[in-house]
Amino acid sequence: MTKRGVACVLLLVAVAYAVIAPSWAQVSCSNVDSAMAPCEQYVTGQANAPSAECCNGVRSLNQAATSTQARRDTCECLRQVAARYSNLKDEAAQALPGQCGVSVSIPIARNTDCSR
Repeated sequence: MTKRGVACVLLLVAVAYAVIAPSWAQVSCSNVDSAMAPCEQYVTGQANAPSAECCNGVRSLNQAATSTQARRDTCECLRQVAARYSNLKDEAAQALPGQCGVSVSIPIARNTDCSR
């Protein structure tokens, strides 16, 4: 391969990385909100158990929060989601990951310190 061919390949890789990498590294609150929306009935005490769709959302958030910064971002978004529900049952919110069979280091609560 010529130098020009190598340069073109490197340029294509760099462009692909620039387009794809930000979506891997960032956790958006809209994604967290969407993932947690099916859990509303459970965390507000209107259902005795989380739905399968809710647990799928919990699992997807857990899988997305792979770095320290992603976990902090997810935590902050979870705090914002939790704060919107005046009737949030703290016990249900904190039990949610376990109810879904997921072990997480991010508690779902209004008063969580996300800097830790």
